[in-house]
This record gives sequence, C-alpha cells and structure tokens, in this order.
Amino acid sequence: MKAIDILVKEHDSILSMIEIIRKIFTGSEDKTAINIGHVEMVVDFIRNFADKYHHLKEEDVLFAEMEKYGMPREGGPIGVMLMEHDEGRAYVRNTIEAIERFKNGDLSALAEMENNLMNYGLLLTNHIHKENHILYPMAEKFLPIDVLNKMGEDFEKANSETIDNEYFDKYLKIAEDLGKIYL
Repeated sequence: MKAIDILVKEHDSILSMIEIIRKIFTGSEDKTAINIGHVEMVVDFIRNFADKYHHLKEEDVLFAEMEKYGMPREGGPIGVMLMEHDEGRAYVRNTIEAIERFKNGDLSALAEMENNLMNYGLLLTNHIHKENHILYPMAEKFLPIDVLNKMGEDFEKANSETIDNEYFDKYLKIAEDLGKIYL
C-alpha cells in the first residue's frame, strides 16, 4: 500500500473518533450522565493512535522527507501542519486536566472537557482536509517515487510487526467498539 494511502486510511479512523466525540457530548441533555470511561478511551485513542502513531509518521517520516527534498519547514504547509499538531496536543492536555478535576468532583470541568474535545475535533477535521487534499497530493508530486515507495513499505512494516500490530489493532478496536455505541 502506498504511504499516502496508509495515512489517509488512518485519517478515516481519526475522523470516526471525532464523530464519536460529537455524539458523546451531544447525545444527552444531562451532561453529568456522560460516560467518563468513554471520554478517557477517546483521549487514549487521540494520544496514542492519532498523535504518537499517526502524527509521528507524518512528522518523523513524511515531513522530514519533504524537507530533505527542499520544502521549507517554516512558512509553508509543513509549518502549518506542525503548528496544528501542537495545538491539538494542547487541547488534549487541557482535556486530561479537566478529566482529573471532574473525577475529583469538579462538575465545572465537564464543560472544559467538552469545549477542548469539540475544538480538537473541529481543528482535526479541518487539518485532515488540508492534508488529504493539499499536502498529501503535493507530497506525491514533490517526492521521488522510490522515496514514496520506501515510506509505504516502512509504514506497512510498522503496521504489521508484532508489537506495533497489537498496538495498532488495539486502537482500531477502541474506535470500533465506541462506534458501535455512538454511531
């Protein structure tokens, strides 16, 4: 599978989780009835699948290759994507803090959780659109085919090696299980 196709497929899982976030917070008038365990599963998915697993592929492999072949890191699309990755991480950190406060009895933290996760969802929906429709097609035109093929092989290997495969499958299962409840 091509590197870009792998990244786009991972985006589909992330977009499903964003829709689950929306359903969690809009599915009940009584916000205190929200299943905090499900919110924690969402955050786990975001931190590990979306950020550590997916964003690091982009940051450490795709963006690095694009830079190596002359695309500037600052002042261009790569810089914007990196800034948005950092903005998403800030929303997640704020959500984690709000979860802890909520679990310690601070009901006002629920609104912060919702605000941060909904803003994360909006940010990532727009971010993914830019990557899928602007940056990735640019990368396919910009990078030599042998570099793209090698990235695809490396991504497939990362998805199929025992430890990474269990890790990958764990997060796809979280998305699937929550999807059965909320979608």
